[in-house]
Amino acid sequence: MSAPRSTVSRNPGAWLSGFLVVAGITMLALPGAGADVAAPVPGSQGTDTSLPATASQVTVKGRDAFSDLAITVNQTAELTNQAVSITWTGGVPTRQAPGRFGAHFLQIMQCWGEDDGTVPGNPGPPPEQCVQGAVSGTYGGLPNAPLPAAFGSTRVISRSNWANFDPEVGVLDTRTTNVWLPFSAVDGTTVDIQTDPTFNPSVVGGNFWLNPYFNIITTNENPGASTGTDGHGAELFEVTTGLQSSGLGCGRKVQPAADGTKKVPKCWLVIVPRSTPAVENVGTPFEQSADQFGVVTSPVSPSAWKNRIAIPLDFKPVDSPCALSDVERRIVGSELILPAVASWQPALCSGGSLPPYSYATVSDAAARQQLAASQPGSPGMVVVSRPLPKASADVKSPTVYAPVSVSGLAIGFNIERNPTYDAPEAAQQLSGVRIAELNLSPRLVAKLLTQSYSGQVSIGGATPTGYSWVAENPSHLGLDEDFLRFNPEFSMLQIQDTRTFGGLQLPAGTSDGAQQVWEWILADPEAKAWLSGEPDEWGMKVNPMFATDGTKNPTGLGFGDPVPTTFPKADPFCYQAPPTGPTNSVTVPPLCGTDWMPYNRGYNEGARIARVAFDGARVSMNPFPISSSDVWKRDVPQYIGRRGMLTLTDTPSAARFGVQMARLSRAGDNGATRTFIAPDSAGLLAGVASMSPGTDPTVLEPSTAAASSSAYPLTSISYAAIKPLSLDAQARAEYAAFIDYAAGPGQVSGPGLGQLPAGYVALPHDLQSAATTAANLVRTMQPVPNEPTTTTVPSVTTTPPAGPLVTPSIAAPVLEQDTSATPQQASPRPGGTSTNGNSPSSIAPPAESVQPVATPVPTSDAPTTTVATSSSVSVSPTTTIPSALTPATPLANGRFAVAGMGALALGSALGALQVTKRPRRATFSPADLTDLEYLDAL
Repeated sequence: MSAPRSTVSRNPGAWLSGFLVVAGITMLALPGAGADVAAPVPGSQGTDTSLPATASQVTVKGRDAFSDLAITVNQTAELTNQAVSITWTGGVPTRQAPGRFGAHFLQIMQCWGEDDGTVPGNPGPPPEQCVQGAVSGTYGGLPNAPLPAAFGSTRVISRSNWANFDPEVGVLDTRTTNVWLPFSAVDGTTVDIQTDPTFNPSVVGGNFWLNPYFNIITTNENPGASTGTDGHGAELFEVTTGLQSSGLGCGRKVQPAADGTKKVPKCWLVIVPRSTPAVENVGTPFEQSADQFGVVTSPVSPSAWKNRIAIPLDFKPVDSPCALSDVERRIVGSELILPAVASWQPALCSGGSLPPYSYATVSDAAARQQLAASQPGSPGMVVVSRPLPKASADVKSPTVYAPVSVSGLAIGFNIERNPTYDAPEAAQQLSGVRIAELNLSPRLVAKLLTQSYSGQVSIGGATPTGYSWVAENPSHLGLDEDFLRFNPEFSMLQIQDTRTFGGLQLPAGTSDGAQQVWEWILADPEAKAWLSGEPDEWGMKVNPMFATDGTKNPTGLGFGDPVPTTFPKADPFCYQAPPTGPTNSVTVPPLCGTDWMPYNRGYNEGARIARVAFDGARVSMNPFPISSSDVWKRDVPQYIGRRGMLTLTDTPSAARFGVQMARLSRAGDNGATRTFIAPDSAGLLAGVASMSPGTDPTVLEPSTAAASSSAYPLTSISYAAIKPLSLDAQARAEYAAFIDYAAGPGQVSGPGLGQLPAGYVALPHDLQSAATTAANLVRTMQPVPNEPTTTTVPSVTTTPPAGPLVTPSIAAPVLEQDTSATPQQASPRPGGTSTNGNSPSSIAPPAESVQPVATPVPTSDAPTTTVATSSSVSVSPTTTIPSALTPATPLANGRFAVAGMGALALGSALGALQVTKRPRRATFSPADLTDLEYLDAL
C-alpha cells in the first residue's frame, strides 16, 4: 500500500493563535489592565508568541503515522535573515523522560538543493544538504537533559556494533566506528566527519569541530520542539540567507550550474517528526530499553528521514539589483530607519532616472554635525530624531525636516519557562514554552541599565569588597519583588543564566534613543527617587556609580545631569583570577563589566542576540590556555528551553527576529494598578499623537508626561534633514525624490521590496503631507539676492485666518529627476555624491543606536505664531512652496497645515497651504540588503 500523498495548502487567512492550552488555567488579569495583583497563575504571562500570517503562509500535512500532523509556516516567500513562525496541530503530546525530549517531538532544520525524488507527494532535499548536527558540537558535549539523548542531535546515523550498521549510507570513521552523514555545501564541498575524536584541548593546535560551514554558535537548527497536551505546538525559527550560512547560500547566486555560471539554490524548511523510542531506536542497542533511554537516533538517519516534511522557502535575492555607478547619493544617520531604507532602496534605483542611494548608520550627533558643516563630499541628507541645535542654525542655508518613519525603542526578550521543582503540575506542563508578555516600569528599566542587580557586579562568583550596597539587592530581575508584582508568574520560574537576566544587551555609542530612554526614566518620580539613592520598598538600592545625588556617588558628580546620550557601564569592578594553565604560568586578563555584558553593534544585532540567546561574552575560562589572550572563551548559546535574554532594540528589529517586546508604563504612572502599553500600532500612533514641537518648531519630540494612557512612551519619529541651499539642483531633486517615495509608496506595509517592514507604522496622513511639502521645498527653495538696503527681520508674527484654508493649485511632485537641474559634477562637493568606487548600493552595518521624532504643521485655527526669518532667504516668486514649516499645535490635535512664507522684501504675511502628492510608480527589483553578519565563531 502506497503512502498517502502529503498536501500543501496556501491559506493566507489561516492562523493558529495558541501555542499550548493547559486545562483549567484562567488567565490572570494583568496590572496593565487596572486589576489588583493576583496570585501567580501558570501561563498568565502569555503563551502565544506566533507571528502574523502573511500571503505566503502554507500548511503541510504529514504522512503515514504522522498523517494527523498539520504544520503551518506563517511566511515562506520574500524572506531575509529573520524569524518565521511554525505552528502545528494533530501531534502527540511530547513525553519527557529520561530528558525533556523522550518521545513525540519535532526537529527542525534549513536545507538547500533540488528535490531528491524520494517522496513524490512532498518534494524535498536530501539530508546531506541540511544544516544539522552542531547544536551539541563542543568538546565534552552538552548535558542531555535539554537535548534529545545520545545521537539524537548529531549526524551520527549508525555504528559498527549496531544491528542496522551499513557503511554505505554514510562515511565510516574507523577510529570510533561511527557512521556519519556527510554535509554537502552549496559550493560543492563535502565535509565527511564533523568532529575529531583525537582532539586534546591540552595540546596546542587542532580543532574539535571540523565543519567550517556551521558550528554550535552559527547553526540555526532546532533539535527539539515540544507538542502540548492538546496536540498543538509552536516555535520560532530563524531562517538564514547566504550571508549568514554560506553552506546553504539561500538568496545568492552561488550554486554552480551546468553551463558554468552560478544560480540561486532552492532552499527548504524541513521538519522531522519523531515517534517513540520503540520505533525510532530499531536496530540500535537502545531498542530493548526504549523507555530508559528515550529517542537516541539522529533525525537524518534513513529511518527517521523517511517521515520528513519539506516546505519550500523563497528568499529575496541578496545580490543588489542597483546598477553600479560612479555617483551615489549618500545619506547617513539613525539606525532606526535602516530596515526601511534597505527595503526602499531597490525600488528607488530600479526606476532608471535616479542614482543609487547609499545609507550608513552614524550617531545622531555625528549626522547633525555633518549636515551643519556642509563640507564638500559630505552627505547631502541625514536622518535623525532631533533637530540641529540652534547654535548650528545657518539663516543663509536653513534646514528642512521631513518625517519618514514611525517606530519605537523596545525592551525585547526571549524567555522560556523553566518551572521550579515545587511549581504546580500546570506550570510543569508549560516547561520550555516561551513567555509572551512582560511588564516593565521606568524604575525596573533603570535597574537593568545601572548594573544594580548583584549578578552584574558579582563577576567571578563573589561580591567585590566594599560593595555593601548590594546586600539587599536580588541577583537578577526574576527575583525582584518590584518586578514580580507586575509579572507574578515568574515566582514559579527559575532563571538559568543570572548574568543575562540582570542587565540588557545594549548598543554602543551615543544616540538620541539613549537620551529618550533616560528622559523617560528621569521623568518618573518613582525611578528618580530610586536613582537619587532611596531604596525601593524591598530594600534594593541603586549602584552608587549611577546615583543622581552627587553626595552618594563616588565620583562626586550626580549621574543624569546632563541627560546621558549613552548607556554607560560605569561600575569599575574587574575580576582578577589567579594565574592558570598547566603550570599556572599564564596571567589571566581582568574580567570587567564590559566583558561580563558586552556591547553590541546596534538594534538589529541586539534583537538577533536575543533570538539566538547568545551574546558572545568571553566569560568561560579555558583550563588549557597557551597565552593570556586564550584564557577567556565565549560561552555556548543558552540551552533550548532555558533561554533568558533581555535586549534594548527597536520595533522593526524585534519584529524581524520574532523577539517579544515588553509593555512599558508611562513616566509618572506610579500606582499599583498602573497601565502597561505595548509598542504595537495603536501604542505607537498614540505615542506620535502625544508629541509636541521641541527646540525646532517643525520637529515633534517625545513627551515624558503621562498624558495619554494609550501612548507608548518610547515612540520615535525619524526625520530626513536637508539643507537645500547648500546643494545643487540635481542633488536637491534626487533627495526630494527619496523623501517623496519614503512618505508615499514606502509607507505601504508588507514584506516585499519597496514596502514598509514590520515593526513600523505608516506615517499618519498629516505627517505624509508634511513630508511631501518638505520635498517640494527642497526642490524650490531660493535665496534672496543680497540688497544693501535690505534690513534683516528677526521674526515675523502672524495670525492665520479664522476661515477655512484655501489651497492653491500646485503641480504634484514627481519622483523623476528634474531634467532642468544643474548637471552633476564628478568632483566631490556638498550633495552627498561619492566617486570612490565603492558599491553604490551598499548599506553599512549599524555602528550606533539611534532614535527619531516628527514634523507638525499649523492648522487654520492655530494660535498666533512667531517664525524666525532672514533677509537672505526667500521663496522663488514662481512658486507658493513654503520656506519653513511651522507647527502651531501639537500632533495630539491631529491637524496640520503648512505655513508658506511670502517675499520678505514686501513684508507679506504667512499663508497656509496643503500640498498634494503623486507617488512615483516604481518597479520593485529584488534585493536583500538588511542582513548583518553573524557573530564570529568560537
